[in-house]
Amino acid sequence: MSLNWTRRGLIFDPAAHDWAGSHAQVPTPLVYDDKVRIFYADRFEDGRSYTTFVDLDRRDLGRVIYAHKAPILPFGAPGTFDDDGVMPSFALRRDGQVWLYYSGWNRGVTVPYRNSVGIAVSDDDGTTFRRLFEGPVLERCPQEPYIAVTPTILREGDQWRMWYISGLRWTLVDGKYEPVYVIKYCHSDDGVTWARPNHLCIPQAHENEAFSHPTVIHHEGRYLMWYCCRDSKDYRDGEGAYRIGFASSPDGLDWVRQDEVLGLPVSGDGWDSTMTSYPSVTEIDGRVVMFYNGNGFGRTGFGYAVLENTRD
Repeated sequence: MSLNWTRRGLIFDPAAHDWAGSHAQVPTPLVYDDKVRIFYADRFEDGRSYTTFVDLDRRDLGRVIYAHKAPILPFGAPGTFDDDGVMPSFALRRDGQVWLYYSGWNRGVTVPYRNSVGIAVSDDDGTTFRRLFEGPVLERCPQEPYIAVTPTILREGDQWRMWYISGLRWTLVDGKYEPVYVIKYCHSDDGVTWARPNHLCIPQAHENEAFSHPTVIHHEGRYLMWYCCRDSKDYRDGEGAYRIGFASSPDGLDWVRQDEVLGLPVSGDGWDSTMTSYPSVTEIDGRVVMFYNGNGFGRTGFGYAVLENTRD
């Protein structure tokens, strides 16, 4: 199998706008009739993450037609799971509302942070949001004691299917704890309460490999997943930095890892020359489109690529 992606370039660079913060991380698309809204996570100077968005021209995805200059959801109350950060992960429409699944985080003591999944709901088609619950809908549990975060979701009939990141452990690297996490699967009847069978989707290539931000589509009879993976050493734009990977599956449960056919390595120079990360793949007007971050975990903004064809 071969995937042929064409890079279409950088869309949004927060450094080019004096009102923006330092990042435009985890681009999360929602398609409208005439535009594509990209929710993303920016950061304040103190490192706390907040979610806002830009709108792209649906006919020209490289053109920003509106930039929202304020957070769409405040931080959680002190002591809740998202009192230090709110980062988007997956957006969908449900019963006249927009549901935004997001990663909430707060600072840790023994380790740098902890993550969980929350739901924010919009009654005005995705401009302002409120929490569906004050607490998370996906959290640490007996079989997964570390992290549960960054879901992607497909609705198939009455069933909701989720692929998400689950922490395996924190490993000590050069005197600092770094998270190691993998991709797992769960399902739900209502999008809120999730049955978690502790199903591992893709085995690690080595014990210190960490995955993030899976994105799944059902395309031409197969399930296709993109994600990013890294080492636990020298991964901040170094030799172990995130690279986008790929896997396919007949049923969404048993996956064959095929990173070698991805066809989207880092660039020779520029905004995505040391890292490619946090892919979000969707189908827009008959095209498979990937929005993704480059260097610095989104510090250089986000761009996009278009899948031109696939070959078996």
